[in-house]
Amino acid sequence: MPSRQESAIPESEDDMFVTECKAEFLGHQIVAHNSWGPTFSMKGFTGENRLYIDGKVVDTNTDTVALSSAPIMRGSISDEANNVHIVEVFARSSWTRVKLRIAIDGKKVAGEDF
Repeated sequence: MPSRQESAIPESEDDMFVTECKAEFLGHQIVAHNSWGPTFSMKGFTGENRLYIDGKVVDTNTDTVALSSAPIMRGSISDEANNVHIVEVFARSSWTRVKLRIAIDGKKVAGEDF
């Protein structure tokens, strides 16, 4: 069953904010992970996105702002008949939070609508 967990509470002393979106597809665990927060660089903020399939990182992205309708990360899952299913992660950011959505073969399976 697809599910989503989100937290606006810093996860560590690095003052990072974390959002996760989780789904299961054909027995595979999919997690889209976003973390962001202030940094002591000229940039002011740092961000990192990771797509995990069955606990392995399959794609990453370090964009700090997500406003496009294009996916920020991609991966794939093969079924028993060796059909490949495309996993895509979409994000939308604002000043206070990040929304995540996971789609497989173009259909939303978890996350928020935006």
